[in-house]
Amino acid sequence: MFLAAGYDLIVPLGVIFLGTQIGQLSSISNPFSTVIASNILGINWISGITERIIICIITSFVSIFYLVRYAQKVKKNPERSIIYRTGENLQSPYPVQAIELRDVRLDIKTKFLLFLFALTFIIMITGVIFFGWWLEEMSAVFIGASIIFGIYLRLPESVFVEKFITGAASLLGVSLIIGVARGVTIVMNEGHISDSLLYHSSLLVGNMPPALFIVMLMTIYLVFTIFIASTSGMAVVTMPILGSLALMLGIPGNDTVNAYLFGLGIMNLISPTGLLLPSLALVNVSYKSWLKFISPLLVILYIICAVFLVISVMFF
Repeated sequence: MFLAAGYDLIVPLGVIFLGTQIGQLSSISNPFSTVIASNILGINWISGITERIIICIITSFVSIFYLVRYAQKVKKNPERSIIYRTGENLQSPYPVQAIELRDVRLDIKTKFLLFLFALTFIIMITGVIFFGWWLEEMSAVFIGASIIFGIYLRLPESVFVEKFITGAASLLGVSLIIGVARGVTIVMNEGHISDSLLYHSSLLVGNMPPALFIVMLMTIYLVFTIFIASTSGMAVVTMPILGSLALMLGIPGNDTVNAYLFGLGIMNLISPTGLLLPSLALVNVSYKSWLKFISPLLVILYIICAVFLVISVMFF
């Protein structure tokens, strides 16, 4: 759709991946990062929610402006595309020629399918937040939803199975990339490399002024995100030590949680051990092109978050 509209592949990647990561950067009520980290520090996760809402609004506005500005440049002049300048293939793995632009109105059947699609995600989100669901339960929801879709569309069994297998096969490469990325995390943890990094980092920042410490704390989480991809795992491993250091320097627990969230969110935009490589593989964009696109925004986000944390520590 974006290619047919005159954009390059970085634009849809930015819309989807950048959008999700900006949401994770603020993590207003994320149970797997905000809630876990707050519980470890012994504070209510509601503490600091106003600051997270503010940073969510600011970073969302900045990111949208940055992405729209790039998209407009590409549409006016395709040669200004980063993908074009790096000599990559501009084509998506999906056939643009198959897209026919015409005026189509949604019928009752299509509206009901969209309703089922939205209902699937509502059920999944409700289960994760209120009933402790995770991968097994979420997988069951999506498989059940696909069966309901097949029955409603009256797909023959052979066609349904063929489509299901084709969809799963297209994600095989992505699954292998995720497996390798998780393997790096396992090696770092089992080899106690992560523990060593954490220990020496805590010694480095132990005697800093609060304003400088909170910025350094966010920077440390930038580095740790490369080695510990799990947000909950990061909180469990780091919060007892770094959180205690912050409290000794008079830094409130909510600021420590926010520094942790901001560091995770910024680095996840380029971390090869997270969801970036699978996302790039899905749209056939290289890591090099993504870095060229996102690097200026990373600097802007880092400055915004650092200034925000310093102001919060010094005046609130």
